[in-house]
Amino acid sequence: MNRKEAIKAIEQCAQEGKSKREIFAEFSSKVKYRSDLMQYIAMVPSNENRLRYKKLNLVLFSLLVFVSVMKFLTGALLFSNISVYLIPIALLVPLLSAYFAVMIWNYRGNMYRILGMLGIAGLLNSLSKMEAFESYSSMEIAVEIFLGYLPTIIIIYLAYYIGIKAFPYYNFWGQLQESKLKVGS
Repeated sequence: MNRKEAIKAIEQCAQEGKSKREIFAEFSSKVKYRSDLMQYIAMVPSNENRLRYKKLNLVLFSLLVFVSVMKFLTGALLFSNISVYLIPIALLVPLLSAYFAVMIWNYRGNMYRILGMLGIAGLLNSLSKMEAFESYSSMEIAVEIFLGYLPTIIIIYLAYYIGIKAFPYYNFWGQLQESKLKVGS
């Protein structure tokens, strides 16, 4: 059974209300490596957690789509001033955001902490260029805060909050903690 099939089957079992231990027992003979199976099980939230964090997950998804669109528009505007042939390059960052949006939409537990870490790195990188704000007008600063920093801070918070609450089997850095999963030997 390949990765995609296994995750889909595990999601189905989780929606039926089966425990992680029952899912592990059922799929241990179908997935080649025990570590892979544990990763797949940890990536799928319980049905209860999926329902509990559905609205917050939708907000996170919406913010990621918003950021993707804003990054594309900004990049397309900047690159179109240089050359029309550079506009496809403007798709690189939005494609990464769109990838994360799809993973968040599908509740892939290993992506939440990675998204949070990338958000923190982007925020720190942006803050390191703070001297550029000296040349901004107050309107430009407000736009930068409300369209740049605020969505990023909310994305970081939601990514870690949902990641910690719905997927407690990962540590801060996104590595699986098998001892917390407790599915058996």
